[in-house]
Amino acid sequence: MRLDKRRSALAVVAPAIAFVALSTQAWASGATGDVLSRGAVEVTGGRATPGAVGLAVISIVSLIALMTGGRVIRAASAVVMVLSAAGALVLTTLVALGPREAVAGALSEELARTTAPAATGTTTTWGWLAVLAAVLLLAGAAAAAGSSSSWTGLAARYERAKPASGPRGEVRTAWDELTDGDDPTLRDGRDPT
Repeated sequence: MRLDKRRSALAVVAPAIAFVALSTQAWASGATGDVLSRGAVEVTGGRATPGAVGLAVISIVSLIALMTGGRVIRAASAVVMVLSAAGALVLTTLVALGPREAVAGALSEELARTTAPAATGTTTTWGWLAVLAAVLLLAGAAAAAGSSSSWTGLAARYERAKPASGPRGEVRTAWDELTDGDDPTLRDGRDPT
């Protein structure tokens, strides 16, 4: 299914924003019997895997480049967008499938220890919703990347005009036109007075 630019923007930006918002919630919760940190521990998504949040933001930035760039920029941006969405999904899935490691890692960071304490962990509903948002982000990025081959860049008024060439193919500048007696400021039909 081919998406236009507006639908592609919605397919990528909406799940990316949802993903970033979900990263502020607890993705994993657990407990430890460590003497220094007894009790329940909750680990937010941004703390469990800060790289995933960055990858979601990269997906949005790549989408902007995809929508405004030329053919080469669109191809490179499409690859970066899909890879960053896939990376966010992988990192989020690792936290969802290994909540004990996320809790232990957060505790070792909090206690400034080199070894993680023994901990238990479970994935919260927010963690599974983050996985769903990452799946939707990857699907939207893939759909936008596939649809981008039929898009054009910005309107022609934003494109850089090619200078006129002379009889032997040399580039003619505004100075050359003035030398020949032509005023380049009158080319658009503007009256200088």
